[in-house]
Parts: sequence; structure tokens; C-alpha cells
Amino acid sequence: ANPENLRSLYVRGLIYGYQGDFENAANDFLRFTQWAPREWGGYNDAAWVLSRAGRYEEAKQAILRAMSEVPDASKNPWLWNSLGVAELNLEEYRQAKTAFEKAAVLAENLTVSDWRRAYPGNNPATASSGLAAFRNAIEENLRKSMKAVPR
Repeated sequence: ANPENLRSLYVRGLIYGYQGDFENAANDFLRFTQWAPREWGGYNDAAWVLSRAGRYEEAKQAILRAMSEVPDASKNPWLWNSLGVAELNLEEYRQAKTAFEKAAVLAENLTVSDWRRAYPGNNPATASSGLAAFRNAIEENLRKSMKAVPR
């Protein structure tokens, strides 16, 4: 109905991603980021599916683009966590550790309201547990990066 509005690419990217079709999901998310370059979610989910496809350098590059395009990206724990995941998979352990440390500090300041704003389509009753799971995932990622950093 409105071919100029490409927001549906984001939704289709999520559908493809959860179906395991990472190639089509990545294409949709990357195209979405061209249409909405100042929205962090497209970059973050592009990195998610690129990582799932084993395309770690591309995932890292997607987050680095977000860091330069998205307002206040340096204050976004999701982006820092995704950057750390890509770096961990690239065996860039020191960089990953730094990214996870930043994500952890920023995630501690997130509120349930912040979580709901980030996931408006999710059941609001799951916001608290979703936020807790996100913080736990960051801490687990940090532990993995610390084990891998040579002493």
C-alpha cells in the first residue's frame, strides 16, 4: 500500500531470522538500515543474523556502522553486546571484553520502561524477565571473553 515505507522489511527480517533463513533476514535488515540509518534496531538485528550465519566480520561492520550513524549509539548496551559477540567470534578477545564491559555498565541503568520501548511488540508482562535475561547474557559473554584473553 505504501512502497516508500520499508518498515515491513524489519518485520520480515525478524520472521526470516526466527525461521533460520539468515541470508534473507540479513538482506532485509541491511536494506532497512539504508532506509532508516538512524535506528539502532536494524543494525543490531542485522548483526544477530549475520553472526548466526557465521559472517562475523560483516556483523562487526554492521555494528560499527551503527556506531557512526545512530544518535547516542555509544550509550546503547544492545549495540555494545552485539559488537562484543562479533569480536568474540572473531577471536578478538580483548576488544570483546571491552565491548561487554561497556554493555554491562549501560545495561545496569536500563529500566523496565526502557526495555518495553525497545520491544514494543512483546508482552509487557515479560519485560522484567527479558531485561534480566539480557543482563545475564552480557555477563556470560563477558566471562567467555575473560577466559579467552591471554594472561
